[in-house]
Amino acid sequence: MVKRKKKRVGLVTKLLIAAFAIYAACTLVDLQLRINAAAKEQTRLQEELDAQQLVHAELEDAISGDNQETYVAKIARDALGYVYPGEQVYIDISSK
Repeated sequence: MVKRKKKRVGLVTKLLIAAFAIYAACTLVDLQLRINAAAKEQTRLQEELDAQQLVHAELEDAISGDNQETYVAKIARDALGYVYPGEQVYIDISSK
């Protein structure tokens, strides 16, 4: 009978495999944390997009509908301070 020598794995090889396993585990944890952060950011941006789309839809309705004159008059009154000829505007200062 011929005995075959079993190849033994050396200490250096075991240390290299252990180091690689630790590196791979740390990399996977880091990637998972990045994925979670990106998912939260995506959710936040999607909510912001939904809000902006709602505002956009409201503005589209305001300027394209039958009440375009009403919208323009409201903007002129609120933002620019315009009034109709002969109109008197009263400002309630008691609530300030």
